[in-house]
Amino acid sequence: MTLRELVILSFGVLLHSCGLSDKLVVNVPVTPDYTSTQYWAAHPEMQDGSDTSFTSQPRNQFEVPVFFVSPTVYFPKKGQLWSADPRSESFRNSFETPIVFQSTAFNVAGPVYAPYYRQAAYQVYTTPPSAASAQAYELAYNDVRAAFFQFLKEIPSSSPFILASHSQGTDHLVKLVKEDLDRELLPRVVAAYLIGMEVNACEMPLPVAETPTQTGALISWRTYKEGFEKRNKFPVECIAITNPLDWTTTTAKITPKAGANLGGLVKPGDGLVDQIATAQIYNGVIWSERPKIRGARLLRTKNYHKGDINLYYGSIQQNVIARTLTYLKEQR
Repeated sequence: MTLRELVILSFGVLLHSCGLSDKLVVNVPVTPDYTSTQYWAAHPEMQDGSDTSFTSQPRNQFEVPVFFVSPTVYFPKKGQLWSADPRSESFRNSFETPIVFQSTAFNVAGPVYAPYYRQAAYQVYTTPPSAASAQAYELAYNDVRAAFFQFLKEIPSSSPFILASHSQGTDHLVKLVKEDLDRELLPRVVAAYLIGMEVNACEMPLPVAETPTQTGALISWRTYKEGFEKRNKFPVECIAITNPLDWTTTTAKITPKAGANLGGLVKPGDGLVDQIATAQIYNGVIWSERPKIRGARLLRTKNYHKGDINLYYGSIQQNVIARTLTYLKEQR
């Protein structure tokens, strides 16, 4: 699949839902052992997709490691498991897409660590809550938590780090930061890019980022077509949202400047596509004009969730550099 095809699919033309069923089987796969690189989709001791570069920016400019949690890539059919088996070759292969095309927006700061985890089936979002779906979600979270604490053991004891995630990965990192992140670790967090899910900032120990270089802050957004009215779970004043083009909380519509290299990631070998998307904060989400990519007229969805990172890839990369530089200067 080309990246152009990936992006079209990512914006939800198919939404990966066709043929899915809630008639899944409860069976707990083997617990991952994160002391082994076998259970990491990205790790500095391996050559993997997180080492990919799509721009002229060098990787690992600051030796600030990144803990990245991938979005849902597990879409089982009837009779398959509620929880993905991280030993499954097909499941592991499906991680390649977010590792290559999402985690690399953050690799300018340092090496990326991204765990394979017993991911909950996509059906946890599409079917009524049940004991089986709750168990699957808890199992996935426990793996992310275990991987994070192994990550802390492997990086230097005083090293700053970046948290990054998308979709289901964000749900797990939100829970981690809110419930299991030792408050003594907060000063080491350069930034937490928790993207693609509604985050209740009123319950988080990190403040919402309001400036492009604010450190120790939470950055989040969800992307929809301009004009879409989204119903939120939380009061709008509690929803964490930062504009991914100017990195403030202004409600003004922001249009990327031509030639500013703040484009989106669309096609391998072409670099970034300039001025691909606008961004405006509205009612707890980001509104964007229809993406300026070939084939965009075929898009019928108004939910650009699966393009949350790709639409703003270049801007994210530049912001990671800016926040990391600021953090390191502040520590001198």
